[in-house]
Amino acid sequence: MSREVKNNKKKNSSAPEKKTRTRQPSSELNDYGLEPPKIYNNSGKASQALKSAREKRKNTSSAPKTIQEKRKEENKRRRQKKIIRKIILWAALIVGIATVIVILSLTVFFKIQTITIKGNTVYTTQEISAVLPVEKEKNLFLTDTSSAEEKLETNLPYIYDAQISRKLPSTIIVSIKETEKIYAIKNKDKTYTLLDDNFKVLEIGAAKRPKKSVLIKKAALNTATAGNTAEFTNKKTKENLQKIIAAAKKLKLNKITEIYSVDINNNYIVNDGRITIKLGSADDLEDKLYSAFAAIEKIEEQNPQSEGELTVGSGKQIYFTEK
Repeated sequence: MSREVKNNKKKNSSAPEKKTRTRQPSSELNDYGLEPPKIYNNSGKASQALKSAREKRKNTSSAPKTIQEKRKEENKRRRQKKIIRKIILWAALIVGIATVIVILSLTVFFKIQTITIKGNTVYTTQEISAVLPVEKEKNLFLTDTSSAEEKLETNLPYIYDAQISRKLPSTIIVSIKETEKIYAIKNKDKTYTLLDDNFKVLEIGAAKRPKKSVLIKKAALNTATAGNTAEFTNKKTKENLQKIIAAAKKLKLNKITEIYSVDINNNYIVNDGRITIKLGSADDLEDKLYSAFAAIEKIEEQNPQSEGELTVGSGKQIYFTEK
């Protein structure tokens, strides 16, 4: 045997045999009590999660209820029904009681026993009672106070304002406010038609003009009925007079004796029968009157009995022409 063959045998006999070992992760993980990892893609993960959730819900919903759970649910339903029945019962009871109270209030209780009238001087209590559409033994709450107030103010013209109130359990109170300021218009037959500051007719054909009344000059009435608002022949005259009266009332001017309106640009007030104030247009009347009476105070400091015409121009310019 040749040397080369021997060497080869020797080499082959001395080299150890290499064996290929296959790792078994499943068996190794099982030795440690672990499960082998699952390998799947993202869509697989989502599908598996949804499937697990569905199975869990299915198992939960399909699981039979125990006897105790059924009893609890039944008791809960009974309690809810009982509460609803109580609510309905109490609501019906409250409505019934309220209905009975209302019926008794309108039929048996709160009948008018006393009617009190106060604040009247022009008309007597008997005169007011004769017109007042309120009767004793009638129900306190069924009385129409608004129409009663209107009837008093119309049928008794010197009543400027009537207020009717209720006082429990059985009293009606009538509060009267009478006309304070009277305006007079001289008629063709030399009698007077008397008005309040709202131009409600107080009296027709008065023989004398009341001492404290304000004379409305240069104005004619179209219609005049006692207790109703007078209608002027010239509507613009009426508007201007209303503006003058409203401004004078707001400034509490108590010495005015005459007012008149010739046209839109010629309006006048006479103070204390001595000084005629020429106001011009009916615009800015409050400012004009305030300036005019401030000037009159200075004039009367020098001569308390001075007479003449005071012109209030635009821009608060004031001119006084003494007689």
